[in-house]
Amino acid sequence: MQPVNSSEAFDIMISPQFYTLKREDLPVRFHFQAKKLASSVLENLLPEEGNYEHYVFKEEDLWAFVAYDPEEIGRFLQSRGISAEQVSKLYFAQQVSEKFNTPVLLDENTVLSNVQHTATVVPRILLPEETRYQNFDTTFKPKAGASFGVGMHSIIGKKEAWIIGAIFLIFALMFAVEGKRYRQVVSTLQEKVVLLLKDYPALQSQYARENIAKKYQTIDREERHKREVLKDLSRLVLPGVEVESLLMGRKSFSITLKCPDEKLVVRVQALAKEKQYKASRAGSENLVKIEGSL
Repeated sequence: MQPVNSSEAFDIMISPQFYTLKREDLPVRFHFQAKKLASSVLENLLPEEGNYEHYVFKEEDLWAFVAYDPEEIGRFLQSRGISAEQVSKLYFAQQVSEKFNTPVLLDENTVLSNVQHTATVVPRILLPEETRYQNFDTTFKPKAGASFGVGMHSIIGKKEAWIIGAIFLIFALMFAVEGKRYRQVVSTLQEKVVLLLKDYPALQSQYARENIAKKYQTIDREERHKREVLKDLSRLVLPGVEVESLLMGRKSFSITLKCPDEKLVVRVQALAKEKQYKASRAGSENLVKIEGSL
């Protein structure tokens, strides 16, 4: 391979010098199942030194297992002027071995050819002089390949990096749009506050605003407490029980309930005392008077 003087991105097809190939007839249907078996299938064929990656693809009824060393490939590409960051996808000559039925010249002395269904590098001298060669072009590109990564030690491929970057960009745009909307809302609220202060000059004083807020907070707490008391009293109005009267003052309340029989009188009194209210008989018509403080 001749040196390259370019900063463009590349897809690279690896010739057999840079990978180890083994075919197996395995009883698995799916690619991910075969990928899990790759290390054990190729284990005895690889030197101990080297940090190998695996690639698996289907060849008719067989699974083809490929092992390659990204660092070795990276060093070679670096020696030819291509950095690892420029490489997106790696392809393997074996993926399109049938295309090498007509050989491709790698250099003056070396040929890449299809030998018994295997992409093989052979010396040119072994081929007849009348052998015709073809040019290597984009028609050799397989449908799928291995991600070489944005760097030799990257845990993600360049495509995945672009996808993640696009996702973060979308989130950034969403936050920018949302931030602009919040600024508009705040601006509108500030304008309303200015108009309100203009109509009610007394509110311009922070002390006056705090006093008004405290006043209505107190009123709000009192009214909430009254609603809670009314909710408790409603639970005393059992089936058949009628409300004769209800008085609700600022600090106390009084309610009179009429019960249809003595049994309900006793039950209403018991329920009222559970709520720590004062309960007493009122008259002789099964009336119960319940009192409490607010």
